[in-house]
Amino acid sequence: MNKKSIIKNIIPFIFIFLFFGCTHINEFARFNLTGKNIMMKQYVSPDLARVNVDINGSYYDDNFISIILAGIGGSIAESSVREKVMNAVNADSLVYQISLGIEDGLETYFSANIVETLEENPQFIAETRFERFRIASNTSGIYAMIDTRVLITDRHSAKTVWENTECASIPIGDVIYDFTCNRYVRTAKGVINAVRLMQMSEEEIRAAVNIAAGEAGKRQCDMLREDIANKYDY
Repeated sequence: MNKKSIIKNIIPFIFIFLFFGCTHINEFARFNLTGKNIMMKQYVSPDLARVNVDINGSYYDDNFISIILAGIGGSIAESSVREKVMNAVNADSLVYQISLGIEDGLETYFSANIVETLEENPQFIAETRFERFRIASNTSGIYAMIDTRVLITDRHSAKTVWENTECASIPIGDVIYDFTCNRYVRTAKGVINAVRLMQMSEEEIRAAVNIAAGEAGKRQCDMLREDIANKYDY
């Protein structure tokens, strides 16, 4: 079988995977969230517990972190890369940053009252599910590949109000510590490369990845806004 035939045969399977792998449900027209109590929940997939590092530039899989450090070669030990990234990345912190995007959207467009416990009688539950996270590099730089699913349910009926899956590939930017606001911010240097990754401290890597997670949350928020706007088309 020639190359063109192979590609022709696998395209339908790629389409099926993409179609069924992404979920999107919009039932805002049937549920009134305006001014309601909404409880935020976060879930981290158990799969986000492994780190797989390869420095040969030819490896890629679906584990917690796959780093392709092309161009560095054997001058940096694989174990040192693995240890630095493992120490820097915190899944709970990332899912929290993603959840903030949805929380912002609910407060902005529904004037929702965000509550923390069931004792506060939430009418809806908004759960952010952090499903997959990888770091990979190409000629453009280092990217965080963040897969998230947000599910909003009506607490009384347990029916789905809104569900959206985002598979975001977000460039990891360089960061500096801004003493005026006591936080890390992105610099004008743009996307880091593999060499810069190894120069960064664990705290800097953690801050840069958290910023990328915040961008993933913003993308969820953007889709939320679009679907809220669409409900008025019914």
